[in-house]
Amino acid sequence: MNLAVAPKQSVEARSAMYNLLRQPILFPTDEITDRFLNGDWQKQLSACANSLGYEIPDAEQLRLDCNAAEYEVEFIALYEVGMGGAPCPLHSGHYTRDRLKTMEEVLRFYKFFDYHPDQSADRFPDHLNFELEFMAHVAAYSQAVLSEGGDFESPLRAQRDFVSRNLVSWLPDLAKLIDQRSQIEFFKQAGHLISDFTRRDCELLNQQVAQLESENHGDNPNE
Repeated sequence: MNLAVAPKQSVEARSAMYNLLRQPILFPTDEITDRFLNGDWQKQLSACANSLGYEIPDAEQLRLDCNAAEYEVEFIALYEVGMGGAPCPLHSGHYTRDRLKTMEEVLRFYKFFDYHPDQSADRFPDHLNFELEFMAHVAAYSQAVLSEGGDFESPLRAQRDFVSRNLVSWLPDLAKLIDQRSQIEFFKQAGHLISDFTRRDCELLNQQVAQLESENHGDNPNE
């Protein structure tokens, strides 16, 4: 990832990228699976990644190497069912010592930025779909703030904190579980892609926060 990308040039593409990364962990529909099979999702993903200066690892492996029925069966086997729960849980609280505390934390972020996930009985606030969608939501919010000449620092810090504490902290473990459990390469590569992009995005956000802090420090006449 090109860490020199300025916020105004990257926030819109980052929002789109997070929305694209959600799709492999959404329950399969004909529309979603068709986009994986015909390459539309991969094309959008590549274009978005290129605009961010991010090179997709093992891009060729992102081609869906099964039919729609096999994809749905594997999705359910990985993320939906299993003795004692799903083999590859998509809720971040499963990877922490205190799941209730994790859910309370993500809800505080959601409330502050007026994000309301479409929850169901088995989709709690700490579901990866909601966490990725929240990052897309706040990036889009940041774009609006920038367009209006507002204070960019608060949403920038929020994104940095959220991605660090609620995505980067557990997604490598999820990717490893998918590697161990999945028989379909697409699932493995998608898991590593989500993990890798969030890690790189965290680096970008850390750099941007540090740059703002440096600029603010330099502008202080008392320093």
